Amino acid sequence: MIDFTKKGNQSTLLYNTSSISSSSCTNNSTTTTSSSVASGSSSIISSETASFSDPYNLSFLTENQKGYHSLMDDLSIIDNIHDTIVCEQDSSLYDKQVIDIARHVSLKHQALLALLQSEVSYVNDLFIFHESFGLRLKTWVDNTADKDVITKLKNTPTREDLNILLSCLHEIATIHASLLEDLKERVRVWGPTQLISDIFDGFYNKLTLYEPFMHHHPKFIMLLDTLYKLPTFTKLVEAISNESKNRAVPFKMNDILHYIYTPLHRLNVYCKSLRQLGYYSDPSHPDYYSLQNVSRKFKSLEIEWFDRVHDCQSHLMVLEAFRTIQECPINVTKNRRLLLFAHLIKVDLDDITLTTDIRMYFLYNDKLIYCRKQREKRADLDKKLVYKGTLNLRGAQIRQLAPSFLMKMCEVKKSIFRIGKKSTDSSSLPGVEAFGFEVVTSDVNINAMSPLHQNYQSASAGAGAPILRRHVIRTRSQAEQNVWFETMRKAIAASSETNSPLSG
Repeated sequence: MIDFTKKGNQSTLLYNTSSISSSSCTNNSTTTTSSSVASGSSSIISSETASFSDPYNLSFLTENQKGYHSLMDDLSIIDNIHDTIVCEQDSSLYDKQVIDIARHVSLKHQALLALLQSEVSYVNDLFIFHESFGLRLKTWVDNTADKDVITKLKNTPTREDLNILLSCLHEIATIHASLLEDLKERVRVWGPTQLISDIFDGFYNKLTLYEPFMHHHPKFIMLLDTLYKLPTFTKLVEAISNESKNRAVPFKMNDILHYIYTPLHRLNVYCKSLRQLGYYSDPSHPDYYSLQNVSRKFKSLEIEWFDRVHDCQSHLMVLEAFRTIQECPINVTKNRRLLLFAHLIKVDLDDITLTTDIRMYFLYNDKLIYCRKQREKRADLDKKLVYKGTLNLRGAQIRQLAPSFLMKMCEVKKSIFRIGKKSTDSSSLPGVEAFGFEVVTSDVNINAMSPLHQNYQSASAGAGAPILRRHVIRTRSQAEQNVWFETMRKAIAASSETNSPLSG
């Protein structure tokens, strides 16, 4: 085609360099271009006779008969090239459409296979939990002679919560096993025109089984908190984990929290998959509009469940934090929630430019604690944090830092004692814009003495006098500052309400 195009350009150049500029010549040449195809090449061949015929009225271009016939041959070639180019352009557009459709069919198939693999893993996880842990746990509770288990679990309402947990997860596993079989069968007979929306439309009605799971989720958290505090339960979990590794076909036994976390977010997997399947479906596909409708149904349900899922996850994270932080003083309660956690900088008021004191902060709905990473390099302490302090949010105040204070945080101080030393926090050094806030808490001065550190302010030195404790926190960005400030402001307001049940 490149050669044809080049040749066509040369022909166009030929017209442009013609010395004939009259309008009649332009009209005649235009007529030649449009009519030469209809006339065919027979007139050019017959022009080889002795008589000089001029059916196209172009003889004025040359007096040479051979030159005339050569010109007509060239014009005929130009017409053929033009028709070929137009035809190939139309064919190119058609080919592009075919390629796009084929690519979308392939991508749709890949999206379905990815969902199938995800479903296999999810179903396997649920049945592994039921068969390798659930049934074993029930037997252990029924037959144990451990006094702690009998007192805290076997003869209490918590025993019924265990039955509900195992029953909910088994029912959820059953409906997903049915979905998995339907997906496998549909993949087996898959083709470009195959339907998939009907499977999800039928599965949508079964999602009501997640309702009791979310309803009892707070009880499941309290149940697991009780179990993890039992030494014999920890030994049982270790035994089950070791058995899973030593089987003829080893499998991975996840932490128990994994099995009450993943169901909370399973609906989001289907929302994403349906959105992909719909995107890769052509509007002319028989399943296109059905996929759009079922995708909207799943998305609406996800929005409806959002607050409940978020609440369950926040509660679960309280238990996760309690198990991660050594000597954590924040116990798991029915109403306590973990709102935020992040690495932030604890500002030293003796030198507010320092950015090396990085702590992990956990914001609950009633307290703020901060920790540091475990410095001992031991396998069992690899993911542990060391508890460092607590700020009680009841009656606390949160304030924006003054612009002048923020400017001082950015100052670079040179000291003779810093020779050869480098900051360990290269991502948040002095000299750049600073962000943060301060929390002021009120403590009772039991010892009738007020500490003389600038972090504290006391109204009087008498016993029982309140001490205002100032805690300045530096964030890494304006967005992070805004999130923490607004969330903490709401938590302080809620925890300061009369008869607040947040920590109960």
